[in-house]
Amino acid sequence: MELVQDTSRPPLKYVKGVPLIKYFAEAIGPLQSLQPRPDDLLISTYPKSGTTWVSEILDMIYQDGDLEKCQRASILTRVPFLEFKCPGCPTGVWWGAGGQ
Repeated sequence: MELVQDTSRPPLKYVKGVPLIKYFAEAIGPLQSLQPRPDDLLISTYPKSGTTWVSEILDMIYQDGDLEKCQRASILTRVPFLEFKCPGCPTGVWWGAGGQ
Protein backbone atom coordinates (compact mmCIF):
# COMPACT_ATOMS: atom_id res chain seq x y z
CA MET A 1 0.00 0.00 0.00
CA GLU A 2 1.36 3.42 -0.99
CA LEU A 3 1.71 6.14 1.64
CA VAL A 4 -0.35 9.19 0.65
CA GLN A 5 0.90 12.58 1.77
CA ASP A 6 -1.68 14.75 3.56
CA THR A 7 -1.84 17.96 1.53
CA SER A 8 -4.99 19.27 3.18
CA ARG A 9 -3.06 21.01 5.95
CA PRO A 10 -0.55 23.79 5.39
CA PRO A 11 2.96 23.19 6.73
CA LEU A 12 3.80 24.27 10.29
CA LYS A 13 6.60 26.59 11.33
CA TYR A 14 7.75 27.10 14.91
CA VAL A 15 7.86 30.63 16.33
CA LYS A 16 9.44 30.79 19.79
CA GLY A 17 8.53 27.12 20.30
CA VAL A 18 4.91 27.51 19.21
CA PRO A 19 3.78 25.64 16.09
CA LEU A 20 1.93 27.98 13.72
CA ILE A 21 0.63 27.55 10.22
CA LYS A 22 3.48 28.64 7.95
CA TYR A 23 1.56 31.60 6.51
CA PHE A 24 0.67 32.92 9.96
CA ALA A 25 4.26 32.47 11.17
CA GLU A 26 5.50 34.54 8.22
CA ALA A 27 3.16 37.39 9.24
CA ILE A 28 4.61 37.56 12.77
CA GLY A 29 7.81 39.41 11.75
CA PRO A 30 6.19 42.80 11.01
CA LEU A 31 4.18 42.54 14.22
CA GLN A 32 7.38 42.69 16.29
CA SER A 33 7.51 46.45 15.62
CA LEU A 34 3.78 47.08 15.95
CA GLN A 35 3.07 50.13 18.10
CA PRO A 36 -0.51 49.83 19.41
CA ARG A 37 -2.46 53.00 20.05
CA PRO A 38 -3.86 53.65 23.53
CA ASP A 39 -7.42 52.98 22.29
CA ASP A 40 -6.59 49.70 20.45
CA LEU A 41 -8.19 46.47 21.65
CA LEU A 42 -6.72 43.02 21.18
CA ILE A 43 -9.24 40.24 20.71
CA SER A 44 -7.75 36.89 21.65
CA THR A 45 -10.01 33.88 21.26
CA TYR A 46 -9.95 30.18 20.63
CA PRO A 47 -10.95 29.10 17.12
CA LYS A 48 -14.70 28.72 16.60
CA SER A 49 -15.52 30.46 19.89
CA GLY A 50 -17.36 33.52 18.60
CA THR A 51 -14.50 35.72 17.39
CA THR A 52 -16.61 37.22 14.61
CA TRP A 53 -19.48 37.98 16.97
CA VAL A 54 -17.14 39.69 19.45
CA SER A 55 -15.59 41.68 16.59
CA GLU A 56 -19.01 42.79 15.35
CA ILE A 57 -20.13 43.79 18.86
CA LEU A 58 -16.96 45.80 19.52
CA ASP A 59 -17.25 47.56 16.16
CA MET A 60 -20.87 48.39 17.00
CA ILE A 61 -19.70 49.91 20.32
CA TYR A 62 -16.96 51.91 18.59
CA GLN A 63 -19.51 53.24 16.06
CA ASP A 64 -22.05 54.19 18.76
CA GLY A 65 -24.57 51.68 17.37
CA ASP A 66 -24.71 53.28 13.89
CA LEU A 67 -25.67 50.36 11.60
CA GLU A 68 -24.67 52.22 8.45
CA LYS A 69 -21.14 52.75 9.75
CA CYS A 70 -20.95 49.10 10.83
CA GLN A 71 -21.81 47.95 7.30
CA ARG A 72 -19.12 50.11 5.66
CA ALA A 73 -16.83 47.15 4.93
CA SER A 74 -16.35 43.45 5.63
CA ILE A 75 -15.54 42.43 9.18
CA LEU A 76 -11.97 41.49 8.16
CA THR A 77 -11.39 45.08 7.05
CA ARG A 78 -13.07 46.68 10.06
CA VAL A 79 -11.44 44.38 12.63
CA PRO A 80 -8.17 43.08 11.16
CA PHE A 81 -6.66 39.72 12.07
CA LEU A 82 -3.05 40.55 12.90
CA GLU A 83 -1.80 37.03 12.19
CA PHE A 84 -3.72 36.58 8.95
CA LYS A 85 -1.80 36.16 5.73
CA CYS A 86 -2.80 33.99 2.83
CA PRO A 87 -0.89 32.69 -0.18
CA GLY A 88 -2.21 33.99 -3.48
CA CYS A 89 -3.84 37.07 -1.96
CA PRO A 90 -3.03 40.27 -3.86
CA THR A 91 -0.34 42.51 -2.37
CA GLY A 92 -1.81 44.84 0.19
CA VAL A 93 -4.56 42.43 1.20
CA TRP A 94 -2.85 41.58 4.45
CA TRP A 95 -4.51 43.14 7.44
CA GLY A 96 -2.32 44.07 10.33
CA ALA A 97 0.70 46.14 11.28
CA GLY A 98 -0.65 49.06 9.28
CA GLY A 99 -1.44 46.97 6.20
CA GLN A 100 -5.06 48.07 6.25
